[in-house]
Amino acid sequence: MKKNTIIERIIDEGLVQEGSWIVTGVSGGPDSLCLLHALHRLSDSMDLTIIPVHVNHMLRPEADDEAENVARICDRLGLECALFAADCSEMAEDMKISTEEAGRYIRYEIFDDVAEQIENEGVPKEKINIAVAHNADDQSETVLFRLLRGTGIHGLGGIPAARDSDSGYLIIRPLLTTERSEIEEYIRENKLRPNIDKTNEGTDYTRNRIRNELIPYLEKNFNPNIKDTLRRYAGLAALDDGLLTDLALSECEDCLTVDEEEGRVVLDISELKETHPSVTSRIISLVFKVLRIEMGAGYELVASMLDMLYSDNPSSSIDLPGDFRAVREYDSIIFAGSDEDLSVKAESLMMFPQVMMMKDFHPDPEAVYAAFDFDKFNEEHPGKAGELELRTRREGDYLPMKSGRKKIQDLLVDSKVKKNARDSILMVAIGSEVLWVLPNRYFTGKQEQEKGRFSPKYHITDTTERVLYIEIGDDL
Repeated sequence: MKKNTIIERIIDEGLVQEGSWIVTGVSGGPDSLCLLHALHRLSDSMDLTIIPVHVNHMLRPEADDEAENVARICDRLGLECALFAADCSEMAEDMKISTEEAGRYIRYEIFDDVAEQIENEGVPKEKINIAVAHNADDQSETVLFRLLRGTGIHGLGGIPAARDSDSGYLIIRPLLTTERSEIEEYIRENKLRPNIDKTNEGTDYTRNRIRNELIPYLEKNFNPNIKDTLRRYAGLAALDDGLLTDLALSECEDCLTVDEEEGRVVLDISELKETHPSVTSRIISLVFKVLRIEMGAGYELVASMLDMLYSDNPSSSIDLPGDFRAVREYDSIIFAGSDEDLSVKAESLMMFPQVMMMKDFHPDPEAVYAAFDFDKFNEEHPGKAGELELRTRREGDYLPMKSGRKKIQDLLVDSKVKKNARDSILMVAIGSEVLWVLPNRYFTGKQEQEKGRFSPKYHITDTTERVLYIEIGDDL
């Protein structure tokens, strides 16, 4: 392999644009180190600003040493690495998901937060990218993984080379056509010293078993080029999926009405009954995306919706995720949410703040709560903990950020909260300063839906002695 093949490929694919600020995820492993090094080599000629970000998932004993190694590598490149630590095990337990999924949620949330800080400092949003180091082998493994789990054509399209994050920043994957063997050669040629995650060599996770057992078995016994075959299959599936999605969007122009004021979507099915189910299923998926419930809407739910649509029964209903309901009324299906959700009604909720010693801080994982460093808060607002309010937004409200502050109005817009729902979002505030925007189903991100958004100004650290604990509960 020629020394500059990977760099030339990154340039040719056009994902990296001149003058970009690139938030780059760096685990310190071979893939992310290759990406960081290649982007750094391009930074002068393409006027790139590279912001490395490392997230310590706190899952392995060597994680702290790996974070230090990433910081040293970045320092040698003349880059300042933003280091974060997050307890993935705790989050996985709270959200009842795998540690892999929890790590992914945390990483992308942190990437969005860093990108948001850059935007707050005056960089145009369209100039900010998030770069992650998925490679061609990852693509093959993902397609096979999804095939084994059971997925539609959209899932078989694999990992996209570019997509928008939850907060609207462009995520790019400059190494997606680069094989792992090429990355390893790049690492050797440039004498780089990556972190090696030994758990990738085991079989504890399904993806590891696919990588280390299933694909080698298929290569040996069925198709020595199985990885290329899977990637070609993903490319073809993505093309077909794109066509069907375009057809669905075209059909939607005349049959779909989004009523933001009433908080509902109305689907006119009078013409759709003659439409092929493959296109109609995508229309339903688009509705779920508008309602932001696509994560909880699987094959069986889409199939039930198709049965409702094509049925001769003019009156029926289906419960949907996120406290939504689909109701058929003759030639219309009305998708609407219930406003009886306690998470958006201030009059039915109360705030229970208290101060406790850190050693006594053992919150109920099922509770809706926030916790802050009380001494930091008291230094800023001496003797005013009793002035905390649970309320909806007011003019001038802002959430402190790690760099500066953000207007609540801008936060809700950036989080794509529907206009008619913004005045129902609850928050804990003192004056105009918001400490906690409570979780709400109208947010886009899963973390915001389940935990909300917290001010980083009073974060709990290893030196915290007293905790300001705020629990939200029903006043009955």
